[in-house]
Amino acid sequence: MNDQNNLLAFKKFLKENNLDGFIVTNPTNIFYLTGFKGVLPAEREAILVFDPSPTLITARIYQNEAARVKSRNLKIKIVAERNQIFESSAKLFKKAKRIGFEENDLKVAELKEFKKVLKKVRLIATKNLIEDLRIIKTEDEVKRIEKAQIISQKAFNELIKTIKVGQTEVEIAEKLASIIKSLGANGLAFEGIVAAGRNAGLPHYVTGNSKVTKGDVLLFDFGAKYKDYCADLSRVVFIGHTDGRYHHIYQHVLNAQKMAIEIITSGIKVSNVYDAANDYFKKHNLDEYFLHGLGHGIGLDVHETPHLRSGLPTTNDQLLTNGMVFSVEPGLYFPWGGIRIEDLIVIKNGRAKVLGKLIDEIIEV
Repeated sequence: MNDQNNLLAFKKFLKENNLDGFIVTNPTNIFYLTGFKGVLPAEREAILVFDPSPTLITARIYQNEAARVKSRNLKIKIVAERNQIFESSAKLFKKAKRIGFEENDLKVAELKEFKKVLKKVRLIATKNLIEDLRIIKTEDEVKRIEKAQIISQKAFNELIKTIKVGQTEVEIAEKLASIIKSLGANGLAFEGIVAAGRNAGLPHYVTGNSKVTKGDVLLFDFGAKYKDYCADLSRVVFIGHTDGRYHHIYQHVLNAQKMAIEIITSGIKVSNVYDAANDYFKKHNLDEYFLHGLGHGIGLDVHETPHLRSGLPTTNDQLLTNGMVFSVEPGLYFPWGGIRIEDLIVIKNGRAKVLGKLIDEIIEV
């Protein structure tokens, strides 16, 4: 990850979008462009402004962290207190007349404050300017995501040796988090899912205190974080002797995933990849149980562009290309539970490459 290259690329992006200034408030985007990481992402502890050259503004509590990212391409301004960050940032705009801001991150109250100070400036809401830069991963970024995914797979393989009837979902989740840390990850990339029995039929189930019983389907959705980059993995474990239809559904989900991965090439539409899996489910009268998109990009955030969907005009025509990293995660959901299998793909040399290993066999414990 080369922060200087990212800064220069974004400056070029601004010119292409007819902007001579910009306000970056999203902490992840600030980190991507500068390498600066605040301690509390939920609070405004740093703002990055372009006029058109970039200046990072943060409170003195972070002056040492800020000093580490200072360069000839990035100025640093330290203010005494956090509540002075916005006031100071507005004063830095001397040349800019058309200033962009992150529509999905800047708060209404913050925008009002900028409008008060920058009365002669046109403030322009933008969507995904920095996120669009983040779509294509460098080799270093891909290596970090792959390492996170391999750690996730190793952790899962260790965990299944410890699963017992009578354990709660929370107990299993805590054990999984401990294993992930022991394997060298920073921790979890997101709040994972451990769903037993009927709970596995809820795609975004919140892990609870349900106990694992014989005959259950046990669904996992989790990922490690390694050097700031996320993984995402979904697996299913069958507890003891299970209903044969569960295995039947598992095989269909596995087949749909394989079919989708096989057609992935640089230049293919995201909707075509989704349709490959959905059409397979249609052929077997299962498509009504496929309740979500086929996959999503991954990187510094667990959900990024591209999104493998169909039926959405804004995303259908997006083309997959070299350097994109994303999940392929078909799933089917029923009253008795659900099956989801998820792996990560990078497009390299025009073809799909799996990060880590795909799973073939049914896992029973």
